[in-house]
Amino acid sequence: MEAIRKEGYENAVFASTINRQLDYIAWDEFPEAYLPAYKDRRWDKIDPVLRHVEVARKPFRWSDVIARRALTRRQHHFLNECKELGVHSGVTFPLHGPGSRVDLISLSLRNENKVSPERLPYLYSMAVQVWVRHHELAGARRVAESELVHLTGQELACLNWCKAGMTNWEIGEKLNVSEKTVEWHFGNIMRKLGATNRITAVVIALQKGLISLI
Repeated sequence: MEAIRKEGYENAVFASTINRQLDYIAWDEFPEAYLPAYKDRRWDKIDPVLRHVEVARKPFRWSDVIARRALTRRQHHFLNECKELGVHSGVTFPLHGPGSRVDLISLSLRNENKVSPERLPYLYSMAVQVWVRHHELAGARRVAESELVHLTGQELACLNWCKAGMTNWEIGEKLNVSEKTVEWHFGNIMRKLGATNRITAVVIALQKGLISLI
């Protein structure tokens, strides 16, 4: 939590969802009354942020989701109650697992304020590392050395820069290649690793020992 607090966030949660409903919460840092209210009132059934997690493929600010959706009266009431309980503006990092399972890490504020998008890539990188470490500690299966696949030097570089939160364009600038070339590299990476997106590819590469957290 110390690194999160340095970024200005006071609330945090690591949760797992299935079919847009809350499955379990691995850990949280919320005002005392918030989580009991969320669970008891089954707010996961109406939470617009939780509903967006299933389709999101990159970090998002809650304000952006709320601005784009036509919220019901009940959802407006839910958001107002969240604010009263000390959960205001926030960001969410969707982390897609197998099947319909989607893990998420959300950070939020206890008082109303705008969330700046500039630090999202750094926070996303931090979230992915926390996610990987969590599954390692939970007993995630280690892949044997014989199962390792071969990635080229540029493919490994793409993964490392992706882990650092860079976009395809930014990676292209680092490697002195076009954005299309970076997209081509990621296509090969995902095919070799059996991944569905860039972040899943990073997680699989970390589990296989192809790249490191540091």
